[in-house]
Amino acid sequence: MAANKAVATTKAGGALATSEGFEEFAGSGMENVTSSDILIPRLTILQALSPQINKKKAEFIPGAEVGMICDVGTEEVFPDGLIFLPVYFEKQWLEWGPRASNIGLAGIHKTDLILQECTYNERRQPILPNGNYIAETSQMFGINVTANMRLSFIPFSSTQLKKCRRWLTLSTGEELARRDGSKFTPPLFYRSYNLSTVDESNAEGDWSGWKIERAMSLPELGESMGFDFKEVMGKAIMFHKSLMAGSATADVASMRPESGETAAGDEGAM
Repeated sequence: MAANKAVATTKAGGALATSEGFEEFAGSGMENVTSSDILIPRLTILQALSPQINKKKAEFIPGAEVGMICDVGTEEVFPDGLIFLPVYFEKQWLEWGPRASNIGLAGIHKTDLILQECTYNERRQPILPNGNYIAETSQMFGINVTANMRLSFIPFSSTQLKKCRRWLTLSTGEELARRDGSKFTPPLFYRSYNLSTVDESNAEGDWSGWKIERAMSLPELGESMGFDFKEVMGKAIMFHKSLMAGSATADVASMRPESGETAAGDEGAM
């Protein structure tokens, strides 16, 4: 699907039409590939300035429209939303060059200590002495169930930070019972979520934002869609471990700040 930038549907996933003749060569050529060699693709919402909807841009995707969810790495869009299984949450403070400078992403800070070096402009943006600004960015890593269980991540910044906070509130509010009757909080990948988009606006403009709704638990989802939930759980556990170890890398280099720190909502809109 990515080769011709076709619009993906809920059956997207890039699976080959046939496996005949390939079984005996399974994995050949990828013996030295590790998780650190693969960039985790980014899911974002297409906005008015997104190159994916601009016919003059190399990133243009036929059929893509404002408000659609897009996998920037595979160049697929999901007009009807998607099912996402969260696995790991992380917060970063991204350093961006001034918009007119064309510097783009200048640094990634793992803690908010960088804010101690900042002053604040009239828009309450934290500005470093070098003129760059800092954007608090929450990242949700997980499995795009709709795209054949593809590993993905979603960055949230600016107006969309509250969406991620609500997501975390829903997740941390889960309770399951042990055999002895005591309660425990299940892992983040216990429950799937339906992701879609919604129109939003304020005094500065209009944009499309995330809509996040609780969906089936992983066992229920497996039964409903006909897959082995324990196999997917194993994939989630391995993904979680690689993220904890720092051996999996998110594709943040392709991110743009233009719509992330203005009224257009999501950092990843570009």
